[in-house]
This record gives sequence, structure tokens and C-alpha cells, in this order.
Amino acid sequence: MKKMMLHNYGADEVMKIEEHEIPQPHDTGVVVKTVAIGVNDPDIIMRKNGPFPTMPEHMKPTLPHSLGQDFSGIVTAVGKDVTRFKVGDPVVGMAFMRTYSEYILLDEKEVFVKVPENLDLVPLGGFYLGVATAYAATIRDGKAGAGQKVLIHGGAGGVGSKAIQLAKNAGAYVIATGRASQADYMKSLGADETIDFETQDFTKTVSNLDLVVNITGQETLDRSYQVVKRGGRITSVNGLPNEELAEERGIEITYSHGFMTIEELENVVKLYAEGKLDITIDKEYPFDLDGLKQAHHDFEFGHNKGKKVIVFA
Repeated sequence: MKKMMLHNYGADEVMKIEEHEIPQPHDTGVVVKTVAIGVNDPDIIMRKNGPFPTMPEHMKPTLPHSLGQDFSGIVTAVGKDVTRFKVGDPVVGMAFMRTYSEYILLDEKEVFVKVPENLDLVPLGGFYLGVATAYAATIRDGKAGAGQKVLIHGGAGGVGSKAIQLAKNAGAYVIATGRASQADYMKSLGADETIDFETQDFTKTVSNLDLVVNITGQETLDRSYQVVKRGGRITSVNGLPNEELAEERGIEITYSHGFMTIEELENVVKLYAEGKLDITIDKEYPFDLDGLKQAHHDFEFGHNKGKKVIVFA
């Protein structure tokens, strides 16, 4: 099988496609033939700089290693003690630093679930990480709920687009920042208001918020404290919280890690299957070296509207 490996960190030239043996399942192992995978911020950061400071120590990989987070695929082999899956099941989930590969070996206790057979697996390749990150920041840590005013920075991206929908499903009044050209898209997802970050200063536009979900970076996070009411919350997935400033202003602040339990993933897959949670695919790329390089380049330097996915033959 073909697998992308890193032997050092740097520009996209460090990505190499190598031939590896197709993995065989251990007693509780599940082998998945990959259909599609998402392109995500951690892939770019890891490829360029190696493990990032907020990564828990036990999760930091050592060279050589692959990349990738979320995936969709078809189960091709199971170990003798596996009870959750059978050969032929379509699945979606997370396989940390292992998805840039034609086959993935997982333990059945890991966070991946069977999906209805009528669902297209290509968009689901970019499902988990964006949903998990949005879920953590908006629902688990953000506690978005009915009647609350929620500001989501970066509402048109792969995470932000899902955060808008999750907050709206929870009953919140949703304000989202993005480019003017993305306003209609964000409103179609459920945003009640949009702010053009290129021409409008959100600190002069909104105030007294229950929750700010920061997806865009440190500078935006640093300015967000002033628009949250005392007793409100800020969650960040991209930018480190200032605990002292949060305490001074009476704000709860959390750096949100994108993970879900198996049960939580089953619940959001159900929302997706019922049409209550949508995935917008921005662009598809083939799983080859040129495709991977282009996907990384477009993600890092382009304007992300929805998910970029790598599709396997």
C-alpha cells in the first residue's frame, strides 16, 4: 500500500510517498481501506514545525511518522475479538497521525463508528476533526444553549461552519466573522448576523456576549475578552488563553481540544444523516504527492470555505 511519511520537518517537499505492507488486524484490530481524509491545520503545523506546544506529551510522534486526523473508509478485516464492526462496514472517525495511507489499522476501542450505507463517504472523510473541534469549543466547553449570544470567529472554515450549525441547533443566537464574500454562506448555515473582519471591528460591533468561539488565531483571541460579559465564556482552538486576564474580567476560558467519545460521534453522525449538520466540500485532491502538496498549499495560503479533502482511488 502507499503511505505518506515524514523523515524531517519543513516545506511540502518533506512529504514522501512510500510502499508499506497492508496492516493485519490483531485480536481487537480493525483494518480500514481509506476512502477520503480531511486536510486540517494540525497537518500543516506538524509538517512544517513538528509537534506543537499544546500537544499532550503522550501524543507527540517521533520521526519518521505520517500525518492525518479524520477519515472515512470501508472495513476490510477484523480481529477475532472485534464486536463493533464487520467486513464491509462504512465507517468514519479519527486515527491520529495515521490517515495519509491507503489502509489504516485501528483498535475497535478507538473513536470511529459505522455510518448508514446510503451516505457518501467522500465528504465524510473531512467530518471528524472539524466536528469534534467545533463540538468541543461550542457544546462541551462552550456550553452554548438556548437564548445565548454566541460569536464564532472564522465561521466559513471547516471548523467554524460546523460550530455555527451546532450552536444554532443548541438554540443560540449566532454571530459569525468572515469575509464579506462569505456572508451568505455563513447565513445559510444558520448565522443570524455576520461581521466582515476585513472592514469591521467586531469589538465595536458586538458586546455582552455569552460565548466567543475563537478559531482564527492569537490576535483575534486577545481582542475577544472585551466583548464577553462577566460570567461568560471564551473557547479557543487556535491561540493560547490568558488566564489572568480572563480571571480579572470574570470570564471562563478554555483551550478546547478536538475530541469526541464514541457516543458523541454517533450523535453528530445522526445529526448529519438527518440533514441537521452539513459538510461543505471546498475542494478534492487525489492521494498522490502532487495532490498532497497542492492541498497543503491551498489550505495554508487560500481562502478556506468548508473542507478540503484528499480522495483515494
